[in-house]
Amino acid sequence: MRHRSPLFLLALLATVGCGCGNPVGEAPLEPSDERASSATPGETDYDRAVHDLTTRLEAAEVAATRFDDDWSRLETVAALYAARAQLTGDLQDYLRAEAALSRAFDLAREGSGPLLTRANLHFTLHRLDEASADLDRIERGVIVPDTTRLGVMQIRGDVAFHSGRYEEAERLHRQADESWASSSGAFRIAYDLWQTGRFEEAESWLTTSLGRVVGDADQGRAWTHLQMGLVDLDRGRWDEALAHYQAAREVFSGWWLVDEHIAEIHALRGDLTRAEIAYRAVVERTESPELMDALADVLIARGEEEEAATWRARAEAAFEAQLELLPEAAYGHALDHFLAYGDPARALELAEANHALRPGGEATVKLAQALLRSDRLADAQARIEEALASAYETAELHATAAEIYRAAGESTAAAEQEAAARAIDPHSVAP
Repeated sequence: MRHRSPLFLLALLATVGCGCGNPVGEAPLEPSDERASSATPGETDYDRAVHDLTTRLEAAEVAATRFDDDWSRLETVAALYAARAQLTGDLQDYLRAEAALSRAFDLAREGSGPLLTRANLHFTLHRLDEASADLDRIERGVIVPDTTRLGVMQIRGDVAFHSGRYEEAERLHRQADESWASSSGAFRIAYDLWQTGRFEEAESWLTTSLGRVVGDADQGRAWTHLQMGLVDLDRGRWDEALAHYQAAREVFSGWWLVDEHIAEIHALRGDLTRAEIAYRAVVERTESPELMDALADVLIARGEEEEAATWRARAEAAFEAQLELLPEAAYGHALDHFLAYGDPARALELAEANHALRPGGEATVKLAQALLRSDRLADAQARIEEALASAYETAELHATAAEIYRAAGESTAAAEQEAAARAIDPHSVAP
């Protein structure tokens, strides 16, 4: 299954008060856990966090109504909706955040308003051009506070990364971290290193990020442990990944985002019974189409093809609904489904749209895969060579290149790419 870009996930945790620092992040596109939202607080750390956010939101809405000429009150409402969306996966909360920001700008004077918060939300929803436009508006201001300039620098680095400008991204992130040493700043540097194949340095910066989480922000600690596990997963180190996921669960219990990754390790290890139980539980909580696909994969491995087909169809319908609701944010998530199980033409349509929004290495690799599935071998080879020429460095990149070169009859190049993939993750290419 697809692993969400942690750089996008970063943003909204800080808004919740996780101690991660200045926000920037991606929405995990799962529908909300309605039962968790209405649960009695105290059941799990996740339940308490959702309850706390909901309570704060209700108070913020009251304040925004009472002080109806103060756009900053609506900015707070928007930030809290976005934070709850990240935590629960409720897409409607992103739309509510957008609506609150729209109302805030109606109140603000020309050239003012919650520009950084809106840029943050645009980035979260993969609208890189719109995020950059808001950053430009901020920098045209007569007076820009130092903290705002720092936020602009961080988000510009994030945009540069997902646009494939890796050196620029790392330079901006390091410059921002030198100005203000935060957990989120350390993570950004770690992510730059991680996605360009410098794993040991990335792990060191993740340790720094964990050490900088402040106060009792256990969600932030859990999130950082989760990222440590994802680095190990990308390197095929399943036991080490599981240890980090379990550490995340210990410090912040009940979070579906952690539980789904533990289920994935069970599946990778071939422990299909535990994987099925875990996936059924998290699918019941989230109605996530990505996790429906993961459950279907496990069921197929267990010979339950009829039920697997039912889940696969449900996943596709849910992805289409997400694409209708928030297309830019959903392209990348739905793409993996259509690449693996759906119509190649639909996969290519999504891959091209996704790449147009954020033309970095990850999106370029996915576009190459979609072109190959559509029998456009020459175009696929051109795209994968574009990614190979960049600083982007993952096992998936090299495994995809190997598949394309083998299809082109270039066996030597294919073997070289298979070796490069296995050097990163021994499990990335079948023996």
